[in-house]
Amino acid sequence: MKTIIKKFGSYALISGAIIFLCMLYFGKGLDYGTQEFLGYTSIVLSLSFVFFGIKHFRDKENEGKLTFGKALLVGILISVFAGLGIGIVDGFYVSVINPDFFQEYSEASMITLEEAGETEKLEDMKAQMKQFENMSPLGLSLFSGALMFITVVLVGLVMSTLSALILQKK
Repeated sequence: MKTIIKKFGSYALISGAIIFLCMLYFGKGLDYGTQEFLGYTSIVLSLSFVFFGIKHFRDKENEGKLTFGKALLVGILISVFAGLGIGIVDGFYVSVINPDFFQEYSEASMITLEEAGETEKLEDMKAQMKQFENMSPLGLSLFSGALMFITVVLVGLVMSTLSALILQKK
């Protein structure tokens, strides 16, 4: 089981890092809605290795048998690798490639909220911006990377659950 997790986890980590970095770098000029869609697409693509890792484990290492719990465990551990790759790239992106990302994103979000007349959410956004302004670049980078890691692992949990349901065999 360990070799499968390492193998498919490494594939997920590398593909997630490369796809996410390309999306962030080449998608800089796109609107934030499109960037968000591309970001989630890159997460799902890197997490496709969850399904293939579970299937490989069932077929090659577990004699065609697989319980839901074991499948879920394999999937979540592969998701952790993908989360690491994407989290590291995201932290690198906001600290090196586009250090003004949070400022730009917050300003664009505030304009959208202002146009929609959502004053409560606008005030919340302004308070959040003040917190981000007080963070050091390293702290902001770690926060961003950790947030992406958590996001990827949560999406990975959903994909692991679906894969485990599809691939379990007794």
